Amino acid sequence: MPEDYESDTLDFKQDPATVTQVKVGNPEARLVEVLIEATACFANAAGGSIVLGVADRTAGVEAFLGTSVDKDWLRLKLFNGTRPNLAVEIHELDFRGSRLLVLEVPEGLDLYTDSKGRASRRKGRSCIPVPEEQRRELAWQRRNPDATARTSHVAVDELDQEALAYCRELLGRLADERSEMARLRAPQLLRRLGLVDDEGLVVAGEILLSRPNYETVAYLRRSAAGTEPEPFRAALPLLLAHRWLLGRVETYRRTEIGRIQLDDGQELAIPDFPLLAVDEAVTNALAHRDWQVEQAVVVDHSPQALRVWSPGGLPAGVDVNRLLGTVSRPRNPRLMNALRVLGLAEMTSRGVDRMYREMVRTGREVPQIVADEFSVEVVFASGSPNRAFASYVARLPATLRENTHVLLILHAMCARATVRAQAAAELLQVSKEEALRSLEWMASRDVGLIARTGKDGAWRLRTDVQEALGSAIRYRRRVGNIDDVVIAHLNEYGWVTNQTLRNFLGLDVQQARAALDDLRRRGLVVKDPDGPRRGPRVRWLPGPAVR
Repeated sequence: MPEDYESDTLDFKQDPATVTQVKVGNPEARLVEVLIEATACFANAAGGSIVLGVADRTAGVEAFLGTSVDKDWLRLKLFNGTRPNLAVEIHELDFRGSRLLVLEVPEGLDLYTDSKGRASRRKGRSCIPVPEEQRRELAWQRRNPDATARTSHVAVDELDQEALAYCRELLGRLADERSEMARLRAPQLLRRLGLVDDEGLVVAGEILLSRPNYETVAYLRRSAAGTEPEPFRAALPLLLAHRWLLGRVETYRRTEIGRIQLDDGQELAIPDFPLLAVDEAVTNALAHRDWQVEQAVVVDHSPQALRVWSPGGLPAGVDVNRLLGTVSRPRNPRLMNALRVLGLAEMTSRGVDRMYREMVRTGREVPQIVADEFSVEVVFASGSPNRAFASYVARLPATLRENTHVLLILHAMCARATVRAQAAAELLQVSKEEALRSLEWMASRDVGLIARTGKDGAWRLRTDVQEALGSAIRYRRRVGNIDDVVIAHLNEYGWVTNQTLRNFLGLDVQQARAALDDLRRRGLVVKDPDGPRRGPRVRWLPGPAVR
């Protein structure tokens, strides 16, 4: 009987219009209902074929009853009756004088249901209902298929030997049992990294270790933002591309844009772009990009900004505004696992955490992350670092200065006097309850950074923390009577500088510059015509309003 040949990928269906023993109310409606369920069932598994016009429990040629259903009408009914719409190819087959329709159902790219929201999945010769938890998992897998787990057309003996050697070098640097993998022969090493299966090399291994036929990375060097770039391009396997990009950044970046004097006499250098943050951005771009698109990951680097652009949008279900609080859902799990073993990446969202943390604790703004369906871009701005904030953070215990929540909340409280739990939740990209727990911990006796205001559940910096942060706090009026201070200094010394205002009034560079601009507009100071025109050595002399 036909049912004996049914399987995970083959099913036989009888047209209700050919049923003579039992009366069917509306044969066409019943047929559409049955086939919608069957096609969604196959699409939610590995796909398959449905042969319409066969009585599956009738033996011999009598089973082939045929069907008169119009195939174009049926295709439209199935398309409109599934959610999302499922396109099924249908072709006619003549078997011993019986007209059959063969429905070719593709493996779905999503979870498919009927118009009433019911979902099933083919298992053996049956359609099994899909529970809600499995629905979510299946939908995630379908919307984010792991192309890097498929079999590659590249053979193991075609892999780049420099990339393999660098792979062993990375493993050898690790301070755990993974370092022993560096001594394995290539077949064993690739298997331990998950880069081969029973069919041979998988795409993840091809991406990591073979030379592509297109440019995978580009580095654009600019002398200043907006100027024409000097381009560098390369077609490299991922491992060598990662090293190449970071090498370019290190070669052309300014090593520091300022220094902080610590209490113990040591100085802390502030880099233009923290290398750990850049490393995380480059690693994420290479690991999470869409490797089915033959475009390069691009680093666009000027003294003012560093941009890391990668092809392919965020995976389905990942919100650009929730990257800090979301566990990583990698587009390429097989590739990501190999990078994790090599010590280049983690499966969690720590990469985004680190980018935020490294920028904030060096006195800069958090990176800007822009995503659409085609690409993701991370932008770091060097800016003028808030040295007072960076200096304060450098003095914190390691457990606090390494805590992204602590740094983001402190950073926010330097710009506004109070923060409420909802605002903290948006800042930290977590739930309101989780943000509240972080605020309460920061106010605990062991930490002692913030305190409740007693008004509407708001939180503020403790007084001693405000004093320690000094000019890092931008919302507080700290300048006192600037006119009196400046005039007194001019009468005694004949000139003032930006540094004068910073020393006497506790201002940062930007605040002092703004104050001097205000004094100049009101005629209290004029720039020394015989001195430098720009920079920290500019001297300001008594203006007409003082003389």
